[in-house]
Amino acid sequence: MPEPVETGEIHFFYRTAMEVEQPQGPDDLQRVFMALVPDGEGRARLFLIGRKRLPEIVEDEAGPDARNWMLLTEVGPIEAVGKALHPVRYKTETRGTRETAEAIPAGSGRYAIVQREDATQLAYRLSVPSNPGAAQKALRIHSAARFVIAVRNPDIDVPGFPDAKPDYPADLQRAFAEERWIDISDVRLLDYENAQLVLIGAAHDLDPLDADLDGRADPFDRFGLDADIWPDAPLRSGAFAAPKHAADPVESSGDRSKGGKRGGLAAAQTDSAAGVAAALKGISFPAVRAGLVGQAQDNDAPPEVISLLKALPDGKFETMADVASAVGELR
Repeated sequence: MPEPVETGEIHFFYRTAMEVEQPQGPDDLQRVFMALVPDGEGRARLFLIGRKRLPEIVEDEAGPDARNWMLLTEVGPIEAVGKALHPVRYKTETRGTRETAEAIPAGSGRYAIVQREDATQLAYRLSVPSNPGAAQKALRIHSAARFVIAVRNPDIDVPGFPDAKPDYPADLQRAFAEERWIDISDVRLLDYENAQLVLIGAAHDLDPLDADLDGRADPFDRFGLDADIWPDAPLRSGAFAAPKHAADPVESSGDRSKGGKRGGLAAAQTDSAAGVAAALKGISFPAVRAGLVGQAQDNDAPPEVISLLKALPDGKFETMADVASAVGELR
């Protein structure tokens, strides 16, 4: 049985959408994250999970929901990643000062990345909550699970995946050769922001990996979050919790999912024409308004972009230029 490529703590978080007071499910959320903290390295990685939930795990069946993308939004010291989980106040050119809620912990435990046969698998076991509740079920965070995990070749376009690209050094880029996806035999592939990955639901049974995933993980202690004021209901009872923090005094036009720094998601999180174009990546024209909204939702576009598309006039759009023109008339 091969040794794990990497082990550490795994933590899941969600941010509620700005207009939502009490979340009930993924539609009420702005972002869902997974954080990996490798053992003994003093750093962490923060991943954005596409479609705001993990892939389905259906034994012996591979449906369209059995796979999902992830985008690595931050790599750095654990303290810095912890700050990226705080609420943020930021400025926009068109809508003034806005705020995004704190990232609320939804589950923590231990993980291992293991090479198995011809693929890499990511396996985890939760230590909290001890019994997954409504929040975990809605986000498909099971008490234990494993997924096939692979990294996208940034030089090959993959429909439905973000446009952001990691700045890999030449030796790592050569590892892709002409392949669209490669496994994670070299964990340095996970050390560059904007790396994109695919997760494919494999199984709940962890025995085939022979990995020790026992042990507790505390997101408050690990990321320096104040346990006295940070919402913790998802960890105590499995229920969704509403945000209650005041935003940090940070003003930025950058990527608010990363605490105000501009990163690979900046274009996708704006209500500009460029942001709308990013939200509609992969759409086929001509398209009607409902089709635009559906494509943006499939691409995990932010709520403000979806609201903008819903406000477009009813009718047929022949090209992206028609959409951009209609967006311009609304602003």
